Amino acid sequence: MNRVHAQDGTFNPLRDGIALAASVIGPLVLYVLTMPRTVVLEDDGLFLMAGAHLGVAHPPGYPFYTLIVYLFTQLPFGSVAFLGHLSSAVLGALTCGCVYVCARLLGASPTPAMTAAWLFAASEHFWSQAIITEVYTLNALFFFGLYALLLYGVRQPHRTGIWVAAAVVYGLSLTNHWPLMVLSTPGLMLLVFPIWRTLYRKLPLLFGVSLPCAALPYAWMVWRSHQDPLINFYGSLDTLKEFWHYFSRQGYAHIDASPSAGWSDRFGFMQWLGNEFLWQLTLPGFALAVFGLIILFQRRQIAKAGSGLLVFLGNSIVLIALLGFDFDFFWGAIFRPYSLLCYGIAALWLGVGLQVVLDWLAERLPSKFAQRPRLKIGMAALVGTAMVAWSMHEHWRANDRSDSDFAEHYADMQLDILPEDAVLFVFGDATGPMGYYQYIENRRPDVALYNLQGLVYGKRLYDPFLPKEKKKEVLEQFTDSTERALFFPMDFDIFPNRQGRIYGFLMEAVKDSEPGTIEIKRHPRGEEYFTYLVHLQPIDRWERVRRNGLLSQYGRYLGLIYFSGDSGLLNSMQELFRLAEKSYACLIGMASTLIEHGNSSHWEQVSTWLDKAETLKYEALKKQTLARLYYLKGSLLQKQGKRVEAVASFGKSRDIYPHPDNKALEALEQYKVNFKRVNPPGRESPKPVLPFPP
Repeated sequence: MNRVHAQDGTFNPLRDGIALAASVIGPLVLYVLTMPRTVVLEDDGLFLMAGAHLGVAHPPGYPFYTLIVYLFTQLPFGSVAFLGHLSSAVLGALTCGCVYVCARLLGASPTPAMTAAWLFAASEHFWSQAIITEVYTLNALFFFGLYALLLYGVRQPHRTGIWVAAAVVYGLSLTNHWPLMVLSTPGLMLLVFPIWRTLYRKLPLLFGVSLPCAALPYAWMVWRSHQDPLINFYGSLDTLKEFWHYFSRQGYAHIDASPSAGWSDRFGFMQWLGNEFLWQLTLPGFALAVFGLIILFQRRQIAKAGSGLLVFLGNSIVLIALLGFDFDFFWGAIFRPYSLLCYGIAALWLGVGLQVVLDWLAERLPSKFAQRPRLKIGMAALVGTAMVAWSMHEHWRANDRSDSDFAEHYADMQLDILPEDAVLFVFGDATGPMGYYQYIENRRPDVALYNLQGLVYGKRLYDPFLPKEKKKEVLEQFTDSTERALFFPMDFDIFPNRQGRIYGFLMEAVKDSEPGTIEIKRHPRGEEYFTYLVHLQPIDRWERVRRNGLLSQYGRYLGLIYFSGDSGLLNSMQELFRLAEKSYACLIGMASTLIEHGNSSHWEQVSTWLDKAETLKYEALKKQTLARLYYLKGSLLQKQGKRVEAVASFGKSRDIYPHPDNKALEALEQYKVNFKRVNPPGRESPKPVLPFPP
């Protein structure tokens, strides 16, 4: 039987074949058991729609991943959501197989290598992405598949086929999450540096192979954008400038670099990531990973150790430094999948470290036991199984989403409220789930669905790059010309006609009514959903944030009811108000409405709600929503004539979230203007009128 020599001994086709199969099948079973059966949040709904309809996903487009999801959705079993999630599960399981191969090539024997693969599979963050329709498992598969090819190619530098395969994989990887692959490229270059002279002569061939692999999927995507697909994020890409805007993700510039984020936020992310690195592969796994990296350096395998370290740093420290995220719960959820390669690299080091520890223990066994290979394998299996079981136990609750129905409940609530032939405008996180149920499951074919930003859906009222005022004009014309009932979310302010009927989570535009007129309409479905939300305690980060947003919407609705002063309505809804006062988001929503529309007779109630909200501020989850509390407190104090206290509260809001969108900054600036008017230049005052913060 042929055997290829590896650093630790030999590759046995049968033994390694079984271990490799286990490294793939084990994670696949885990993912299938725990993946959602219907659409969830993040970008799940968007990628399901893009895949099922061969559409164009959000920038940079992910054309290769779109094709993969499309192929899976053509399988003759399961729902589209199930099959889309299955695509990520398969890609994730194959990635674990590549991790096994990489660990073997770095010197680990089959059992430690399989332990490394399984621990990576069971790490919380990788597991979370392998059970939904997302691009990060494909990114990891490209990277570790390429890493394995390069590790093998360094051993066989004259085998051109290996390098051609690597060029194909690298080219295709740029059609997925190319920024993460670019950040990993310095590490890949260091890995092959020892044979750079041999590789240099092959560069024309490799570039000639890699470039078409990267370009052709994007060319298909541009062509597809002109075919008017049902899902088409920006619409047709007509010019090179438009394509570059799309490919370079320029539309996300305001997201990737928040004006309120500073180095304290970056240090917060670094500290958070360090803590995650400590636990993702279990605490013993972390210790073994650090030990394995040290061993690689001690063996003078500088290229192998250094390449992994560069990839690790590129997808963690460098990435954090380049991004400008505000450090809070919500942005942690967004950043979480960006560093999956770090955990995979750590798993490789873990495999090396575990191998050395097992070798050390075997040398200290009595001679009659040391000669028994099965004993050594058994020791490795016992240690590996214990760590994998620990990891699965710790991460199961967070990732068992087999009964996840948050998005389905939300969609059903809205669709149940809508009358026949209605038009529904959606925004933000609602776009994916509502689009899935409308354009894939076709639950309400009579309803017309539009995105208020002009994004995602091929059917749009206006170009997404149209100025906001122009969008308002188009909406006004559409409102005047249609006879259909128009519904939109309460938390979006672009709609021209704020007058209408409010159903809790939705507002219906009413033509020919007096501007500013609002009719409160109770709907049992909305009240039932609100009760469900208040009692819900979701584990998933996105669901927790979305729940808060929905509760804030309903809080504003309840605030309008309180403002109406309708005693009969208030008495009949006392139970809903009691539930609302248990939620930070609802309290903020109710207080916002009364501060905006109320008068001095409401200030005592507003103060009570804000004081209760302050005791629940741990529920805020975002800097923005926490800062909102102190902005509202400042606004109330301002209305009560307590200017000094108001400035202090506005200052606290500013310190929490120094973003231009925070109205506290505008309030503080106005106080400065007033102060300057009281004390014009050249006139001295012994004491400032207001001690506003610097």
